Amino acid sequence: MARQIAWWIGLILLAGTAFGQEAPSESQAAEPAKVLEQSAPDIKSMLSDGPHAFGVLRESDGLRNGPGYRNGLVYYPTDVEGPLASVVLVPGYLAPQRTIRRWGPFLASHGIVAMLLDPNRPMDTPPARAQALRDGIETLRAEHARKASPLAGRLDTDRFAVGGWSMGGGGAQLAALADPGIKAVLALCPWNPNARFDHEVPVLFITGEQDRTASTRVHAERHYRSMPDDTPKMIFEVGGSGHWAGTRPNNLGGEVGRVGLAWLKVFLLDDEAYRPCILKKPDKASRFEHNLETDEMDTGKSSEPRSSRRLDDIDEVGRAA
Repeated sequence: MARQIAWWIGLILLAGTAFGQEAPSESQAAEPAKVLEQSAPDIKSMLSDGPHAFGVLRESDGLRNGPGYRNGLVYYPTDVEGPLASVVLVPGYLAPQRTIRRWGPFLASHGIVAMLLDPNRPMDTPPARAQALRDGIETLRAEHARKASPLAGRLDTDRFAVGGWSMGGGGAQLAALADPGIKAVLALCPWNPNARFDHEVPVLFITGEQDRTASTRVHAERHYRSMPDDTPKMIFEVGGSGHWAGTRPNNLGGEVGRVGLAWLKVFLLDDEAYRPCILKKPDKASRFEHNLETDEMDTGKSSEPRSSRRLDDIDEVGRAA
């Protein structure tokens, strides 16, 4: 009974957060630009949009409307040779997709395809959001095969990451639990109380020091502690920030985007040159905890992932049923 009461109190707090803040505006796609090549990552260049031009793909353009989600929107780089890696992102409880949309242009301009979507119902819980993310991956695979798509033949169909904000962050971890083929997770102020996650997918937790909706201590820290010691994981808590800490990559002067992008570069793209960019602690981080080795030369992810699990076999809090 106590757990059920806590669950409903959490839903009330999430609803207040969704309606009590102004959502960020969508940026405009950039004009085609010359691709810049660098031999080593420049941290300053990761604090804002990257050098690549990008396009936007909507369902009105032929993008699949999957049964597990609605309002799919894909940002993709137009001047990067494939195969391209991808990430699928979902927002939080009652929150529209635009609350996290700024991640789309940011990631696409840095060479990563980013799909944003809404769950079928704004009140969907983390398991439904996990299903939405996995269905989004299927849509991207379909775009790779669709001859009329600008992404036809351009995607790496073995390199997908998932992420989400609030309940979406809880759902992203459930998706990783169900599908060990997922390469990385961005858990942005994740909400999923009492969850336990036993999987091998690298997870970056971006949280807010003053988050009263999904506090680091009650949510992300418990998720982090429940994960295996050999699963790459990190908690980056944004000092002085609340539940909206992870919604925009330009938060904290762009440090939120810098750490998130570096995480994807290392664990999604296997680019070890970006590992120092993960390990550099932001000046205003109130907490920065991880289990990564500074001289580690592999991604820490097993080459033989665990067997896939159906979401029906996973309970609300993330344990295998």
